[in-house]
Formats: sequence, C-alpha cells, structure tokens
Amino acid sequence: MSFLIKAQEQSSQAVLDQYNELTNYIPKSLENDTIYNPEIRISEVTFNSIINTRLHYRLKHFAKFTPKEIAWMEEKITKLATALHAEGMYILLGQRGGYKGCMGENKIEKIHLNTIKIIRLNFCYGCHDSHYDKDFIKIFNAKMYQLLQIKPPDYKTRHFYGTFRGKGEQRSKVELILTYERTFTLKIQKKNTIDFSEGLWENENDTLILTSKKITSSNDGNSLVSNGNWLELNAVKFRLKSRLKRSKLISLEPKKWKLKKVL
Repeated sequence: MSFLIKAQEQSSQAVLDQYNELTNYIPKSLENDTIYNPEIRISEVTFNSIINTRLHYRLKHFAKFTPKEIAWMEEKITKLATALHAEGMYILLGQRGGYKGCMGENKIEKIHLNTIKIIRLNFCYGCHDSHYDKDFIKIFNAKMYQLLQIKPPDYKTRHFYGTFRGKGEQRSKVELILTYERTFTLKIQKKNTIDFSEGLWENENDTLILTSKKITSSNDGNSLVSNGNWLELNAVKFRLKSRLKRSKLISLEPKKWKLKKVL
C-alpha cells in the first residue's frame, strides 16, 4: 500500500511539474514583447506566458480598467495563443474543481481533435471563483481553435458522440460511429458489398456535417475495407432529434437515412 501511494505521489508531481512548465512557458517571439504605452496603465507588465496573462487579465474584475485597456489585454491573449501555435504548442484551456476539488492528474489532459494532438490545461477552482477566468479561457480557446481550423464545440456537440445504426436505401444496413475526437466511420452493408467512408465531423447546433478524408494513391479508400467501395462525402448533413435519452439522426439528403443511437 505504501509503495502504491508513493508511486501515485510521484506521478502527480510529474504532472504538476509539466503543468507549471507549460503555464510558465514564454514563446520566443514574445520574450521581448513589452512595449510601453502611456495610455495603458499596465503596458509595462509582461503578457508573454499563460500564467502571467491569466493573472493580469483577472485584474479587470477588481480594477477600473478602461475599455481601451481591456481591449489591449485581450489582444495580448490572442497574440499569446498565436505565438504558442506557431511553435507547435497546441493548447486549449479548461476548468476543473468545484465542491469536489481537483487532483493533480486532472490539470493536464491529452486529447485529439480532427487527428491533431492537443494538450488541455485545466485551471483548478473552489466553488465560487471559476467565473474570473471564463473570458480569458474563451478568448484564448477561440483563437487556438481558429488557428487549428477546428470548429469549437457548442452546447449540442456532446449529443453526437456515439454509434448510430439504421437502414438506408434498398434496406441496406447503416452504421455511423462519431468519436470524441471528431472523426467518423460510416459503413453501409448492402447485399453483396460494403460502402465505406471515414473522415471528420462537426456540428452546427443540431446539424451534423460529415466530410470524408482526402484519398491519395497511397491511401486508396477501396483498400480500407475488403470487398468495399469508398464513399465520398462532402459536407453531408444530418439533423439530430433528441427525446429524453433517445437520439436519432435523419439525413437531409434525398436518401433520408434514419439512424438511432445505440451506444
């Protein structure tokens, strides 16, 4: 038991060390970024790391900054996200905590979106202070999503995660798998063959949009599944209909597929 606890403590410390390294990291392009502006009272403060930018932007809740000063700070936030992206540091910010608290392991999450490896750094809070960082996180993440060319999630996104099955034309069996990583796999089982596609998905509120990945000579879609045919999808749309825990996808194309969520 003592060995297990010691191993967990070492693991937590390693995560905290990495977390502190990332939040204190200064991109090379921002090492000498401070430019004095007499109209901005905090223009001599460095806004060149996540931790510094976060803490100084928080002051807007306690100090009487002018709209010009707030706009100046928000420009610094987008500039920081741009500088990190330019160095291949794909970072998104999140929040953890509340009455349950948060463990060291929860401070860093490694995620994939649109096949891109991303690190999510989570700020830890008590029960009443998370609102101080909401604007900072929103501005930073919006810029990073834009640079990564990934559509940010909205309030409906999580409803699309999972496996949907149903029937298509000529009673073909259809299976559509939508992952948390925003990739999809589509299989249409016909009498003697299988139509197959995979790629990226996104949603606009309750509308699902599927776009197949690009096929090259070295990555032939027909070779991805035996006895199958590659199905090219270009922004094919479905409408999500939810009632209690039952979700359905209905295609907006003439085919009118109706798929029920099963997992």
